[in-house]
Amino acid sequence: MSVDILTPEQFEASAKPPPASAAAALPEARTAEPPPASNPPKTQPPAAPAMIRPTRMLSAKTLADPRSRQARADLKTFASDERMVQLCNLEAMDQIRQWHADFQPERVVPYATAEEKITGTTIAADGAAFRSRKNWYSLKFKCQLAQDGESVVGFEFLVGDPVARDKWDELGLPAVH
Repeated sequence: MSVDILTPEQFEASAKPPPASAAAALPEARTAEPPPASNPPKTQPPAAPAMIRPTRMLSAKTLADPRSRQARADLKTFASDERMVQLCNLEAMDQIRQWHADFQPERVVPYATAEEKITGTTIAADGAAFRSRKNWYSLKFKCQLAQDGESVVGFEFLVGDPVARDKWDELGLPAVH
């Protein structure tokens, strides 16, 4: 880059527009491009962890086992909505156990921090919890039942953090099974 130092007279002479004929002879002036906008990069909130979507439903096999005779009998006595919730709880325990062998789920509370939502044959439990090895863990699941409400046909879940021990009583999570 070169810099010319001008006298005040030279500066004023250069600031005057040239005559029309001279302007045509001058090369076209280049206007400086504005500096790129200093917009900070757009940050997106961290993506929510992806739900686990098993392809094989497990609760029917568990209920078919001869050792589940009493559970099958109990399910028949429940009202429709309660039966669907219990089937989904069973599916949740089976899927968590299958997904991660360190977990041995023994109980699910679908309404621990938020009431579960039943819409037709779908149950969404965003505030669920499950008990495994004397600890409670947060859980989110969505369970789709067959039209008759008698079997699970779709399921997805997400295991969260352990529930703090000092929250168990407040959330109705028993310390002993």
